[in-house]
Amino acid sequence: MESSKKSLVIMKFGGSCLQNKESYLQITNIVKEYMKSTRVLIVVSAIKGMTNKLINFYEKSCSEEQDCDLIIEDIYNGHFQLINKLFDVDSSEYGGVLELLQKNIEDLKHLGSLIKLIRPSADIYDLFVSYGERLSTFILSNYLSSKGYKSEPMLSDKIIRTDDNFGRALPLLEETEDLVKEKLIPILMSDKNLIVCVSGYFGSTKDNKISTLGRGGSDLSAAIIAYALHSAYLCKIIYWKDVKGFLDADPRVAEKTSLIKRISYKEAKELAFFGTKVLHPLCLDINEKGEIPSEVRFFYEPESEDFTMITKEIVQDDNVIKAITSMEKLSMVTIEGDTMIPLSGTASKLFSLLGENNINIVFISQSSSENNITFGIEYEDSMKVSFLLRNSNYFGEEWFKIKIDHEISLVAVIGAGILYTPGIAGKVFTSLGDNQINIKAIAQGSSELNFTAIIDRENCRKAVNVLYNAFINRK
Repeated sequence: MESSKKSLVIMKFGGSCLQNKESYLQITNIVKEYMKSTRVLIVVSAIKGMTNKLINFYEKSCSEEQDCDLIIEDIYNGHFQLINKLFDVDSSEYGGVLELLQKNIEDLKHLGSLIKLIRPSADIYDLFVSYGERLSTFILSNYLSSKGYKSEPMLSDKIIRTDDNFGRALPLLEETEDLVKEKLIPILMSDKNLIVCVSGYFGSTKDNKISTLGRGGSDLSAAIIAYALHSAYLCKIIYWKDVKGFLDADPRVAEKTSLIKRISYKEAKELAFFGTKVLHPLCLDINEKGEIPSEVRFFYEPESEDFTMITKEIVQDDNVIKAITSMEKLSMVTIEGDTMIPLSGTASKLFSLLGENNINIVFISQSSSENNITFGIEYEDSMKVSFLLRNSNYFGEEWFKIKIDHEISLVAVIGAGILYTPGIAGKVFTSLGDNQINIKAIAQGSSELNFTAIIDRENCRKAVNVLYNAFINRK
């Protein structure tokens, strides 16, 4: 029964929370406060900037460039200096942490030499970049121990199972649940005061190769672990960030913004998909599957009431639209031709071609006449897509016309209110039209939680502010 479960808060600390002695003291204060009423498990990112250095070391090692020694020295010094600030040299933890640092650096040097002898590969890359989380997890766990807490580090490849899509691996939730029951839950059950620190960002495949989870991987790790624990504990996740939570518009674009204090998983996923980088959409999807409440809180004001809570409940109130979001730099591809109607499987061939070449489709729009398909892609992919289509045995034929507009942006209104409020699309058209902003295409997802307009890039900032004033800033 739910009521018989003990509470557990999974805290994820990102690189911005692991910079210096003051930030580690802040983590200790946060943990101390929460441990008064609940169990705490911590998921740890690499210290700030370290993953980029590891990527640089991998790339330079592959090309046998001469400054590899300088990069590995920089990685060592960054951790060594932090260790010396955090630990008393006479403490029992200091020697152990320093020994582990030296061993990991030697491992990295060995890998750097090995990569020159073998062909670079995605799995070797993932192994390289996992070292940031390995080190930071061990450092934080020992730091907590030095402050009088019982703490134990655990590497995530022992409990998170993924597929073998290296670099952007997807979790295998059932297998992960089994591993968590076998290896993590007994540790948690053994001592109610023990704080387990788990490395974020990576897991392992069925053949025990290290696999990283891609952008937002440490946030995703917290969601995966919470999902695997939710049958044994009443779980909640707190993502400690250098922002207060989800805003109702991008402050770099909108003249006015405000914090969204409560939002549903479904709405938050829409925000994440359309460019809000607070949390990854897959992370929110797993939280939704496990019905795990989540909070995004400001690391430097842990007791503040200004934070975002994410739950399964969709709040239906006067705030029909939760947020206005935008993706400024996109390209729009239109494939048209009268022969598309009788040619079966055109869309299937198109999306297979793009998928096989790792092209992300941002939106899709098709006319009612079915003689064209319009879709949006990342601006950086436009040259690749042009080449793929024009050299395709199918789309390269003369009965298709291919047009690519490189100067477009996407603006979207997002909110569960779209589900039950008529006239949203009309209000978007009217608001933009009254301000001389032309809509080039429209799209609406099957979730019906967003309505998207495609416009000229030069009008992106203006459109966001027009829609914000029309739907949110109405007073």
